[in-house]
Amino acid sequence: MICTGPCCDGRGKATEYLEGLRRMLGARSSDEQRVEKGSCVRRSCLGKCSDEPLAHVEPDDVWYRGLSPEVLLKIYDEHVLEGRPLPDFVLVEDV
Repeated sequence: MICTGPCCDGRGKATEYLEGLRRMLGARSSDEQRVEKGSCVRRSCLGKCSDEPLAHVEPDDVWYRGLSPEVLLKIYDEHVLEGRPLPDFVLVEDV
């Protein structure tokens, strides 16, 4: 899921990134269908406001920051499809 709430997507970046991911997957028709059917979806607010687009991979409960279409593609290929989280982009919250 990609947050498109007012804090994360105030400048339209999250929506732009999700559309970029969809374009990059365009040549991979089976993946394009997954994105369209809900593997990669936008949500109004995920409750982790940070002034940047965030992504959340379920059921692993891993949050990602520092997104771009290219990073989303890596998250999709390595974490969603292969089960390997990308530590360089994991959101670490202050405790």
